[in-house]
Amino acid sequence: MGKPDLRRLRRPEKAEEKFLGPLEADVMDRLWRRRSATVRDIVEDLGRSRELAYTTVMTIMVRLHDKGLLERVRDGKTYVYRPAFTREQHRARLSRDLARGLVAEFGDAALAAFTAELDTVDASHRATLRKLAQRGGRGAR
Repeated sequence: MGKPDLRRLRRPEKAEEKFLGPLEADVMDRLWRRRSATVRDIVEDLGRSRELAYTTVMTIMVRLHDKGLLERVRDGKTYVYRPAFTREQHRARLSRDLARGLVAEFGDAALAAFTAELDTVDASHRATLRKLAQRGGRGAR
């Protein structure tokens, strides 16, 4: 069994699907692109590739709001939703939480695994990662 391709691990396509359901990831993807939208807007966007009930999309967006991933403001009788975080901020927060969870669960074994993976990264990339870590894992804006 060979080593995983670190470029793919660093920024996998649809990374959100690993931690959100496929429909949640699609909704977040559209909201990150649009910056804000109503449920109807997202239903219409998603309707180009598949048919979904308004109530299904509304339920997903309410759940994403409850999870803290979406913010919403009332505009008349409807809500306008927007991402609470950029895609990069979301990935940084998720990565931080996952790393903390692994260290809490596995302690030194997790830290040793992280260190071993860093040894496979070229020196300039390691320097960039150190700078990123010093800023608390927040990506460039």
